Amino acid sequence: MKSWRLALGLLIVFGLDRRAWAGGYDTPMLYSARHMGMGGAAVAYVDDPSALFHNPAGLAGIKRLSLLGDFSLLLGGITSAPEDGVSGVDSDLLVAPFFLVGAGYRLLDGLTIGAAVYPVASANATYQYANAERRPVTNSTKLVFIETTIGAGINIDAIRLNLGAGYRLTFVNLARDQVVDGKDQLGFDMSGWNVASFRVGAQWEAIPKHLKLGFSYRHKTVTEVKQDSLTVWPILGGTATDGSAEFILPGRLIFGLRGDYKNFGAALDLEYALSSQNKDTTIRAKLTNGTEAALLNIFEWDNAITLRLGGEYRFALSKTRTLIPRLGFVYDARTSTKQYPTAFGTPPAPTFVLTAGAGYETGPYRVNVAYGYRFGSTTVAKEDLESNCVSCSKAGDYAIFLNGIYLDVSYDFH
Repeated sequence: MKSWRLALGLLIVFGLDRRAWAGGYDTPMLYSARHMGMGGAAVAYVDDPSALFHNPAGLAGIKRLSLLGDFSLLLGGITSAPEDGVSGVDSDLLVAPFFLVGAGYRLLDGLTIGAAVYPVASANATYQYANAERRPVTNSTKLVFIETTIGAGINIDAIRLNLGAGYRLTFVNLARDQVVDGKDQLGFDMSGWNVASFRVGAQWEAIPKHLKLGFSYRHKTVTEVKQDSLTVWPILGGTATDGSAEFILPGRLIFGLRGDYKNFGAALDLEYALSSQNKDTTIRAKLTNGTEAALLNIFEWDNAITLRLGGEYRFALSKTRTLIPRLGFVYDARTSTKQYPTAFGTPPAPTFVLTAGAGYETGPYRVNVAYGYRFGSTTVAKEDLESNCVSCSKAGDYAIFLNGIYLDVSYDFH
């Protein structure tokens, strides 16, 4: 097989997946219902097991034993231009269920431990369209990051300071399929683990009962995913073995504050994603004819901010029952660029999220519901595209819309 055909084949096979990764893996609308009602702002005041996702210092707010279950369902779609001559194509309905299950236990007067499991990021889309040759194409990608976290929070009551840390195990799975004119052209399923990452944080009650400040840092993860055999494009001879790639989930810095006055509370989180840590990755494969190949895929993500705002009001229904309506807003800045547009994820443009929710508290029970709507769009012109990026999406309209539906239930043993 000629070397140019090998390079072109690998570029097509793996380059199409690169589009699924080019807009950033994190979605700004995940956990939990209690916090999503306020735009997801949580770092300064979280005090339940979801602290292992937001800020592990929040574990120190648990009095004895706290159990939490959250279900987050994202429904929506993406519009993109996956190939030349195919512009403004709408994906199939995207259905992305997320969950968070966690527990925290006060082990000593100043020490609380906890554990949680949750998907932390994903990309998931399927397109059905006719290509430039008028052949029907089904093109799908599913990428998910799932974390298992154990952590601890400590109280330093003399100065109203909480500190926390979490150890993270991250599982990554990528499934890729493409069918052209009824024939399988591409299909593989690669997975792997990262066992060397962490999250740390702090909370400080600057003005008792009125002002709280928070900080959280999530370290990046580098996960190698592998598969023993890969079904690839016919141009490569049909099958490759020992496929591998590395995924980087970039680090994040989050600063937050919460203010309370009488029955009203408001919160703000400012996140800074170190997305430029994800500049490129090398795809490696060994063909059945013994040829080894390596392909460098370039991402060139930009660092970006996410701003979260939210407010709530506590209505006392009785001495033991409270109703809490909430509103929130999220601004999520652009991560990917128009030079490398995405067909399977966030368009190269800012996106916005509007949220609303409510909580009900009675005794040790807390039940929360929320709804969020994310949207954003842009147009990519031919002159915007990187000329040597054969694998990139093409010029056309790009958009995303997602509906988020959230429910969480918690029980606190005092």
